[in-house]
Amino acid sequence: MLASIIIASTALASVPFDGLTLFNQTMGNGFNRTTLINNEGDVVQQWTGLSPIASTPYLLQGGELLRPCRVQPEPAMTGAAYGGRVQRFSFDGTLLWDFTFSDENNQPHHDICAMPNGNVLLIAWERKTQQEGEAAGRQNLNGEIWPAQIVEVQPTGPTSGEIVWEWHLWDHLIQDISPTLPNYGVISEHPEKLDINKGNIHPMNGDWIHLNALDYNPGLDQIVVSSNTLDEILIINHATTTEEAAGPAGDFLYRWGNPSNYERPGDHVLWNVHGVNWINEGLPGEANLFLFNNGNDDGMSDLIEFTAPVSADGTYEIADGQPFGPMPGDYAFFYESPDFYGDHLCGVYRLPNGNTVATNGPEGEIREVDASGMIVWQYFTPETLMRAVKYPMDILNPPSACAGDANGDGVVGVDDMLLVIAAWGPCAGCDADVNDDDVVGVNDLLAVIASWGPCP
Repeated sequence: MLASIIIASTALASVPFDGLTLFNQTMGNGFNRTTLINNEGDVVQQWTGLSPIASTPYLLQGGELLRPCRVQPEPAMTGAAYGGRVQRFSFDGTLLWDFTFSDENNQPHHDICAMPNGNVLLIAWERKTQQEGEAAGRQNLNGEIWPAQIVEVQPTGPTSGEIVWEWHLWDHLIQDISPTLPNYGVISEHPEKLDINKGNIHPMNGDWIHLNALDYNPGLDQIVVSSNTLDEILIINHATTTEEAAGPAGDFLYRWGNPSNYERPGDHVLWNVHGVNWINEGLPGEANLFLFNNGNDDGMSDLIEFTAPVSADGTYEIADGQPFGPMPGDYAFFYESPDFYGDHLCGVYRLPNGNTVATNGPEGEIREVDASGMIVWQYFTPETLMRAVKYPMDILNPPSACAGDANGDGVVGVDDMLLVIAAWGPCAGCDADVNDDDVVGVNDLLAVIASWGPCP
């Protein structure tokens, strides 16, 4: 049973966004329900599956639900928010896709991200032995080490998928312990790589940098993740092949929150960070980064929005001997309150009306604040929460049935296919990019074929 308290501001300039809020009440064994509510707290829909929830659920256009779940029986690698199973449901609860990626050496956990091309990004651990860790330069290692990987899955059937792209942290390390070991170098000269001796390894398993959220920016073709144990957010390039991602092209493009990780001066700003994302195009603050800083240093959580120093070509500025900007306090939006503190879980998102919705997971609170920090809406549950996401009402509207009409003539056919072929390659904002991922390719051709014929 849900328990809720709803508070709406009476100030004319500060009203809650009229939308639908999606959340899981906690996660793990015994918790397999995802809930969608309106601003009055009324349940609009619930999805109940046979597999326990792993982390944050998301809605797709048309009201379909995409959520990570736990594999059963228990997998070979377990830790916080372990998953291994991704399910997509129709709005009425029909299971549309049920994909499992979990084996002896690979285990998804925490977040997933739907991509414009229909694929799904997963965060996962990969197993490395103590011997492999020591051979790479990790000191004082007393067991396995599980570095992060990010994989992109293309659905191929009701229960199947193909991994079409992958990135492995293990390919982007540096160490200054011994010149006889791989990846030897001066840490401060290589902010694009991770010092293998930074970040705490969980004492009960090999979880190392504990990634807990990810987001994809189609305009930049980049991925951002947040790391619990590094107290840092990291950005990598997705505009690579898997082979290229294993080399310098897969090194960090940007990192922020704790410059001591790459031995440069600067304040340690983030503490147990969760819930990083880019603010979507068309929303106030679009293209800025937004994150939930849990604030385990001072017992107060922060909502931080800032503009990263990104250039037109997708690279990030950094001066010799200095950390990546911005400087602490140079924020587009900052919110902190003594009654809003979550030491784990949590997340934050920008809404179309300029408000911000944030989840205090341990306290079971969803709080919406306006640009001045005034609370305009709250919702409480008796259980802990994963990140809640609030959507416009039109998220339930079906996607365009004529997505393949590249030339806009009301009929999907050969002319549209020829337009797609002629524009093949990177093509931000062009008509042939019918799936809006800034690349014209095979997925656009498939969209044309799928909607062939007169538009309804």
